[in-house]
Amino acid sequence: METPLVFYCGGQTISPRLGITDGLKVVLESMVQYIQKAVPSNTIKLWYLQSPRHFDGGEWNQNGSCLFDKPLEEAERDFWFDPSNNGVNKEARQVNNLITQALEDTDIQLLDLTHLSEFRADAHPAIWRGKKDAVSIWGQDCMHWCLPGVPDTWIDIRAQLIQKRLGTG
Repeated sequence: METPLVFYCGGQTISPRLGITDGLKVVLESMVQYIQKAVPSNTIKLWYLQSPRHFDGGEWNQNGSCLFDKPLEEAERDFWFDPSNNGVNKEARQVNNLITQALEDTDIQLLDLTHLSEFRADAHPAIWRGKKDAVSIWGQDCMHWCLPGVPDTWIDIRAQLIQKRLGTG
């Protein structure tokens, strides 16, 4: 795959040009090395993976929708998000795998919001605005989350990780 991106290392262009995946690996490795070097070891370091999208039938700008009123079952989630199915969030899953690899053997704690949140296709504001024709008026919002809900769970998990690290949990 041809990429218009140019990657640099030490101020010099990397040649031959890297594809997007290899370039992202270089970027992630560089970021992790910098964090490991510049951030004191007694600092709690958390890296959040991405929040998933639940568009069906197209992306946000292609008439995608997310008219779900209950969480996905495991089999539905696997069908929707498994990269081998070329499903929604395929790229996010691939990036998350690269991030996970880059963080191996570091003291950076990974918080996988993606897996946890993939089940909650029902937790977007798309159908919960309380107005009969909300979707036709405002369109679909399958990227943001209803409050209270999924983001509160993320915060609770983060709080537990911090308490555990501080020895107070």
